[in-house]
Amino acid sequence: MIAKKLTALLLGTLTWFSASACTTKSGQKSEKTVPVTGDVRITALNVGKADALVVQTQNTVIVIDTGEKGDGKKIEKFLEKQGIEAIDTLIITHFDKDHVGGAARLVNRMKIHTIYVPDYASESDAYTKFIEKVQENGNALTVLPAKGKLEWLADDAAMTLYAAEENRYGQNEENDFSLALYMQHGENTFLFSGDAENKRMQEIIGLQLGNVDFLKYPYHGNYLTLSEQFLDACQPKVSIVCCSEKEYADPETVAMLEKRGVDTYYTCNGVVTVTSDGKTLHCSQSAESSNR
Repeated sequence: MIAKKLTALLLGTLTWFSASACTTKSGQKSEKTVPVTGDVRITALNVGKADALVVQTQNTVIVIDTGEKGDGKKIEKFLEKQGIEAIDTLIITHFDKDHVGGAARLVNRMKIHTIYVPDYASESDAYTKFIEKVQENGNALTVLPAKGKLEWLADDAAMTLYAAEENRYGQNEENDFSLALYMQHGENTFLFSGDAENKRMQEIIGLQLGNVDFLKYPYHGNYLTLSEQFLDACQPKVSIVCCSEKEYADPETVAMLEKRGVDTYYTCNGVVTVTSDGKTLHCSQSAESSNR
């Protein structure tokens, strides 16, 4: 599949974010850490070999990917149980059906203030329905072009969203378009890496973000040529792998994480909750099996 640039297809209906609009440097933990005023909670839902994560600060809700078709309902129910009626930020890391599948439902049924997406278009039904609902509802859709970088504060959590650095990656290229979210909350740092494969992992390594306390492991635990180098660059204390019982993380990945002493949670074993108080991470997992 040769990706087409989304900005070229939807001009007039979206915001195009200029890569030159942000001049701050990427790198190690910020020297000017935002004072911690509350907790940040990350919830990785059990949606099989798919990504659906919710980041909650004191007053904001960020959803990172929406699983497959039908998983939008699970995200909606999860939020409704907490009395949440709106999503502040929806990030679709890339347009594979296991990341954008539930987005059309969320856009259609919930108030979403801002949506961030990478700059390419897909031919999948899930993507098409998502874009149709965005246009019907008039949502604010922001496209990050190649090398784009966007920074904002969600209460006391500092967010930096990085776009892929190229416009083309070759055959079956969608995973390497994955947006990567870096978050800092007090002394704790977090990296959400989408489905980054070798080329995208190399780009993220090149950002020189330093060690992170938490890593949403890329590409459902598939073991790739650069996996060891990527993990050594991140050196996480805690990691979540979004996978299913039928399509579990590769044995090499499991062994690699165990060898490095990473506290790893696999979503097929249940919903994972990670809470940051700005200094430490508290992790728990429900006893719930995946149904796919």
